[in-house]
Amino acid sequence: MSKTFETDPPDADKESENHATPVGEDAADDYRVGYRRPPKSSRFKKGQSGNPFGSSRKARMRQRQLTLPLVDLVLENSQGLVPIREGNRRSTISMKEALIRKECALAIQGSRLALKSSLDRIDKAEQRKLAEVLEHYNTYRDCQDHYPAKAKASLDRGRPLPLPHPDDLHFDYNTFKFKLTGPMNPDELDQLKQILETRENIMRAIEEQRADADECASQGFPISSKDLEFLSRLENSLGILDNALEKRGWLPRIAGGKEA
Repeated sequence: MSKTFETDPPDADKESENHATPVGEDAADDYRVGYRRPPKSSRFKKGQSGNPFGSSRKARMRQRQLTLPLVDLVLENSQGLVPIREGNRRSTISMKEALIRKECALAIQGSRLALKSSLDRIDKAEQRKLAEVLEHYNTYRDCQDHYPAKAKASLDRGRPLPLPHPDDLHFDYNTFKFKLTGPMNPDELDQLKQILETRENIMRAIEEQRADADECASQGFPISSKDLEFLSRLENSLGILDNALEKRGWLPRIAGGKEA
């Protein structure tokens, strides 16, 4: 009758040695940080959630508000929307406008503090607006009166003409509104030149495509779908450039011609 002997795995002793738990001070000395062995100082404490704010959108907003600087928090809340009702019409306004309306309503109702605050705010706003109008007017008049001399001095020294160009400055004496329709510095002038050059090339390509389409139609050959798609892409690109000019308030030309 044969006997069966069970033997331990060859590495059982080593494995048991590796998993032996040190005791006392030796445990702290033998602990090694590595894979699945984070530092003890950064471990989650037992019974404490690793994400105390939760994972919902409201929880993330609460966490953001707790860490947001006070200035940013005030500005963000002042730009929030408040629902209002005027007669049968409902709409939303900013928190700033709602507070101003509320203060004005209290002032009309007889609150002295609200009345003083409202009058002070109106006075300061009018002074700032007047200062802004005067600054724009002085800029406009200075450019109109002294630009020729400045331009001549720049040309004599071999330098580019100064910016902005007087043709790009507009001041309405009736409404006191100031408008700028061109670049203010050389970098903006380079951007304008690139936009106008690209715009001119696209417009030329559009005219050529339309001329080819008209010629094909006169010969009884309708324009192909590929040509229509290409023409549509060109028109979309032209619209993007026109929007870029409109966003900056620039006219599709360079004031002063090639010299500017």
